[in-house]
Amino acid sequence: MASKGFIELLRLADLAKARQSGRHSLQQAQWLGVVFEVAGQRLVAPMGEVSEVLSLPNLTTVPLTQPWMLGVANVRGRLLPLTDLAKFLSLASQQRRQSLKKVLVIDQPSFFSGLLVDSVLGIQQFSQSQYQAEPMPSDSPFVRYNHGKFVKDGEDWFIFMPSLLAQDQRYIDAAL
Repeated sequence: MASKGFIELLRLADLAKARQSGRHSLQQAQWLGVVFEVAGQRLVAPMGEVSEVLSLPNLTTVPLTQPWMLGVANVRGRLLPLTDLAKFLSLASQQRRQSLKKVLVIDQPSFFSGLLVDSVLGIQQFSQSQYQAEPMPSDSPFVRYNHGKFVKDGEDWFIFMPSLLAQDQRYIDAAL
């Protein structure tokens, strides 16, 4: 539970807001995602693919790696490789202060990594009827990791799939 504490707090805060605003209902097939920003682009990642959200931990650099590979951090006894998602995609971060950035921890059976993002905005809930299989614009650097979008309140919420990033050989091979 401790490793998922921040995400659980975000979920509970969203649930409380939903109840206060009257949008809490027992709709079937709800989808929850962690909303974050990278280089001015707002994205949502499936809750099942983000195991926790951390503040930027102390890290140790790793020599002879790509510039976007920030280093490794000891997170509860596990070495977490940390990468800067904006740098990996050759984008300029919108958040200048490192202390305000957050780390999305991706913990899957064959993949454990932390993605440094500009900010985490909370958890958003969608219904399956809001999903559209339309991809991001083809010139977006996120398009390779996109799996459609949700349309809610007239806004597009593009889905970022960390599992697709984990399959990208450019990302896996961080060595120079």
